[in-house]
Amino acid sequence: MLYKRNKMKKLLTLLLLAASLHGTAQIQVGNTTVDTSTIIRGIDIPWTLLWGPDNHLWMTERYGRISRVNPQTGQQTVLRIVSDCYDIGESGLLGMALYPNFVDTPWVYYVYTYQSGSQIRERLVRSTYNATTQSLGNDTTLLNDIPGNSTHNGSRLLFLPDRTFLMTTGDAQNLQAPLNPANLAGKVLRMLPNGGIPANNPIPGSRVYTLGHRNAQGILLHPNGRIYSSEHGPNADDELNEIIAGRNYGWPTVSGMCDNANEIAYCNANDVKVPLRIWTPTIAPAGMIWYDHPRLPVFRKKLLLTTLKNTRLYVMELDSMGNQIISEQQYLNNVYGRLRDIVADPEGNIYLATNGVNWTNDQPFTHRIVKLTAAWSNTSVAAETIEAGAKVYPMPLTEGSRLQLKSEWVGRNVRITDVKGRLVKQFVGESELTRLAVEELPQGLLFLQIEGVPGALKLVR
Repeated sequence: MLYKRNKMKKLLTLLLLAASLHGTAQIQVGNTTVDTSTIIRGIDIPWTLLWGPDNHLWMTERYGRISRVNPQTGQQTVLRIVSDCYDIGESGLLGMALYPNFVDTPWVYYVYTYQSGSQIRERLVRSTYNATTQSLGNDTTLLNDIPGNSTHNGSRLLFLPDRTFLMTTGDAQNLQAPLNPANLAGKVLRMLPNGGIPANNPIPGSRVYTLGHRNAQGILLHPNGRIYSSEHGPNADDELNEIIAGRNYGWPTVSGMCDNANEIAYCNANDVKVPLRIWTPTIAPAGMIWYDHPRLPVFRKKLLLTTLKNTRLYVMELDSMGNQIISEQQYLNNVYGRLRDIVADPEGNIYLATNGVNWTNDQPFTHRIVKLTAAWSNTSVAAETIEAGAKVYPMPLTEGSRLQLKSEWVGRNVRITDVKGRLVKQFVGESELTRLAVEELPQGLLFLQIEGVPGALKLVR
């Protein structure tokens, strides 16, 4: 018996050591148990993280590298080293976006800073991805000579449903720029896919969509059509803003809310749009997404915001109109250090880009991408099962097992995944009672999900 216990202890030690080496661990996030793993390590300031239609992560690193990363193996394929990228302070290769119709038109948009004489400027480029050579080419500069600096460069990119896109710019440490509509610094810009000016922009003949910004480093499109951005304040008043065409956000005359005599007077005279939320002390808000997937119910239908200075993930629930934050939770406090960006895949798994221990990056090539996924075997997740209306019997699965559906769920996609969230079977529930092709399923614990229905059914094969 003692021998068996010692053997089990050794086995447990080896498993824990393996988990440490591969960056795997299980953590509690609210009432959800989450499996974490490191997809890739040894990268340097991953600034933008995207999920591509090729089921790979697309990434910029601030020193000038654009890559694809296989989320299953961690293999990194370098697509481009931006040779004239000027990486100093917080500048370098920053924002990136993929064209909405990327499968047919594989355009990649990215923003970086470069040197022009003694000045730092910013450039927006569109390149074409060649899947055969796995490289970027046919470069077109869409916007050049944008004011830049070693800090305050903004540069998040976001495509809208009409295929115009937004680009945030920082004030480039020039306090005269943000409220000057003729200067592109301290703005949210809106452009056509070729960099041109949409005819329905707020200011005719201008790319300026909104003005009065300090340094917006996160932007997202909510399913309700509203646009939100995160913005760095000075030594107070970091902001979460709703971006509305033509509005003035006040910087530098206004910081945060309109809450002193000078600010109130300016706000009233200029119809300043105040933030939905401010943070003092500052948290250095960065990338953000809207999350709506049953895989991680603690995050479902919430805005997820990464932070640098505060080294945690903020999870915010909005009211039904999207006008107010009605709850806010904080998770992963200093678990991974500074968090720069976040993305979710179609399976509802979340990926975080870490940014080291400080903004000066005195430990280069020590950053990583971390994956968060539900620990499906956990009872708290199992409790999120599909409500009455779906049943699989008999169980454990046999050749005679059937899936019973509510009538209104007939015709929906049905997915079966393993404990690691990998898809093993997908089909359409064509009737209220469907035979499961059990012989096509692997042994072990599985989970069945129905399109548009929260939760999962636990299957045993």
